[in-house]
Amino acid sequence: MNTSLDTRGRNFKWLIYLADVIILVSVFSFFVNYMVEAMGWRNYDGDSRFYWNRYGHVFVFLLSYFVAVSTVRIKPKDLDSMAETFIKAATQVAVMYLFFTFSVAILFRTFPGHLLLWSCLTNGVLICISHCTITKIVVARRRRNVVDVVFVGADGNNVRLYDEIKHGYSTFSYNVKGFFTSLLAENIPADSTNLGKISDVIPYLEQNDVRTVLCSLNPVKSEADIAAIIQHCDKNFISFYYVPAMDGYPQRRMHFSQWGDVMLINLHNEPLSDPYNRAAKRIFDVVVSGLFLVTLFPIVFIVVAIGTGISSPGPIFFRQRRTGYNGESFTMLKFRSMRVNADADKVQATADDPRKTKFGDFLRRTSIDELPQFINVFRGDMSIVGPRPHMELHTEMYSKLIDQYLVRHLCKPGLTGWAQVSGCRGETRTVEEMADRVRHDIWYIENWSFLLDLRIMLKTVVNVFKGDKQAY
Repeated sequence: MNTSLDTRGRNFKWLIYLADVIILVSVFSFFVNYMVEAMGWRNYDGDSRFYWNRYGHVFVFLLSYFVAVSTVRIKPKDLDSMAETFIKAATQVAVMYLFFTFSVAILFRTFPGHLLLWSCLTNGVLICISHCTITKIVVARRRRNVVDVVFVGADGNNVRLYDEIKHGYSTFSYNVKGFFTSLLAENIPADSTNLGKISDVIPYLEQNDVRTVLCSLNPVKSEADIAAIIQHCDKNFISFYYVPAMDGYPQRRMHFSQWGDVMLINLHNEPLSDPYNRAAKRIFDVVVSGLFLVTLFPIVFIVVAIGTGISSPGPIFFRQRRTGYNGESFTMLKFRSMRVNADADKVQATADDPRKTKFGDFLRRTSIDELPQFINVFRGDMSIVGPRPHMELHTEMYSKLIDQYLVRHLCKPGLTGWAQVSGCRGETRTVEEMADRVRHDIWYIENWSFLLDLRIMLKTVVNVFKGDKQAY
């Protein structure tokens, strides 16, 4: 029996997402076809555009589901409460239909009331039943599939892994029997058991039905012990995992690669180092920024130019040097929201900043002041999604205070980013707040995907409509 560790509950979440999509598309497509063909349904003004746009509606419907699952996240701890599972399922359906109604009203100039009512009720009931059913199945499966686990070594990494397994969820339930260690007993977590010394591992495995061994012994000092344990595991169908003793290294996600027969550890996995990924991201940036600049931006520019001119004398655009890709500086554009002042390149904006004009305060609260950065995106200085660019002064200061600060410049800065939609926006009052923002930026760089970019963009739009307290 070979089981792979899944301490983050990915199994049960993907099960729920797959069931959701099947239910939603099936129900919605049924009602669309029924109302168009069986009932001869048409728009409120009597034309038949909805008939030709039915597939467009399905696409917007799926997009609305993506918005809903990004806004209302399912977490492994939801398995602990059936009520929480039900509430989140109902909330996701509500968010999805609100976004869908708003979107089709703008895109297709329709308000298919009957379709919305009946599909919402049907999908709401089915989705809630599906979520609760899958949750019950996963919990029941975990109770039936209990896997006994032992830890060999009680160093920092094995103890941290113990905490991850203890608080994680998957289709398997891991029953940690205890730790084998030659270290002091106080290294073992208080709620676990000391099973003995390293020399006791193989006798214990022979007498107990343990299915997984997690070993963190030093491969130099304990080479013979590790080899003996691996040999025993191979002969007895026991899964063996080696947990690298990396306590002397920064606590970050590491990535393994192989060069010939030599194993390498890379501290930063960068999907955007792939030229195809970079090209795809750049094409998307050019298309989206180009469309915005030739359609909505001229209208926004005229309105902002009038408002800015009335509120205070000075230029419409505010230009500031920021640090970009690979540490190179560029001139970032914003709509001017403050009176012209000497501290613009030195001091961050605060909630009650006296330099802001009333019109400028509106621009900042609605994030309209950031829209000229689509010009930077089109020119290639920035991307739509990425770490927010900081002032040169802050780059120089924080690079000396935060070890991994400059890592955030391994990709182009963005109009919005993972840190911003995760609550790390606005003024950074302490070094710890900036360090938290940097951690989010590095996570984005190491986990980039096109879907992640879309998710961040959608969350940004949702935050704009909800109102962000950190937008000032």
